[in-house]
Amino acid sequence: MKEIERISINTVYGSKSISVLAGDIAELDRELDVMTVSAFKGSYYPLFGTMIYALHNRGISVTDLSKDPQIDLRSVCSTWLSRHIAASGLPIQRIGCVEMRPLHLVTKPDEHPSDVLVALRSYFRMLDIASLAGVSIQTIGIPILGTGHQGISDSFVAKPIINECLQFLQSNESVREIIVIEYNFKKAEDFARTLRESYSIKQNKMDSEKQQEASVGRPLAFISYSSCDKNVADNLCAKLEANGIRVWYAPRDVDRPVYATAIVEAIARCSHFILILSKDSLASEHVLNEVDLGFQELKRGIRFYPLKLDDKELGPSFRYYLSRQHWMDATVPPLEQRLEEFVRKIRDEL
Repeated sequence: MKEIERISINTVYGSKSISVLAGDIAELDRELDVMTVSAFKGSYYPLFGTMIYALHNRGISVTDLSKDPQIDLRSVCSTWLSRHIAASGLPIQRIGCVEMRPLHLVTKPDEHPSDVLVALRSYFRMLDIASLAGVSIQTIGIPILGTGHQGISDSFVAKPIINECLQFLQSNESVREIIVIEYNFKKAEDFARTLRESYSIKQNKMDSEKQQEASVGRPLAFISYSSCDKNVADNLCAKLEANGIRVWYAPRDVDRPVYATAIVEAIARCSHFILILSKDSLASEHVLNEVDLGFQELKRGIRFYPLKLDDKELGPSFRYYLSRQHWMDATVPPLEQRLEEFVRKIRDEL
């Protein structure tokens, strides 16, 4: 498939993107956690030229998947999410279905463009629920909804779809990229042009540029922590940013397809390395790897700020890196007060 356009989006969860691909789904060369299909209400027949048809030709039956979905909201908002798909030869983990117009309305094109927006909003809310339920979703593929057999013109839905995608990326923490997939090259190019010219996209870019200009020279803190301590990391991040200190921490700010690459790049450009020390982080090889990377940056002046949450003794590997580092003791409650003191210490030393 050919990538026609890729637009970066600035969000509170880091950089994300909306891409446009043109070509046959059989040539898809990137991993999708969820591939979206649209269907008539209650009908998954593989009509020629539809995404359901293309998947059917690759051995993926949307009809079969619909019989036992992992999340089923059809009775509420006409959406559902399949379970993990068995090997199909396509890099697609799940199918997400949007049921839109009843079949009898197909003879009345362009009369119900709002159907697309209602369906897409409901679909995105379902994906929010899936994320909260622990389903890993970082990359979503969607067709240009409603413009095939459902008879809605491209011009009616392009900008609204873009706006809905942008709002979803802004509000959902885990999804990093939405990929619009279109078989017809001209339709893909037209959609890409609308994407480039969209006011909401231009405004996002302007806001991002202003933030980058304002952040020049400001400190950047990397937070290394165990996922078991995420509530502490979230709290600490909010307090640091409230005090004018930029923060990078995963998974919020991961903007690379390869997780490890994003970590390495972030540590290489941060000025402060904050380590949340706990029994869980001391048992984490990932945290130890991050500490090692941070230690390698000492020569350029990176500053270490360990925060100790409990009395777990440091093992040999952590003693090697931290024996000469001063840490703050947060073992004495209340933790909220200790975090505020920790942030003040960093702020006062800037």
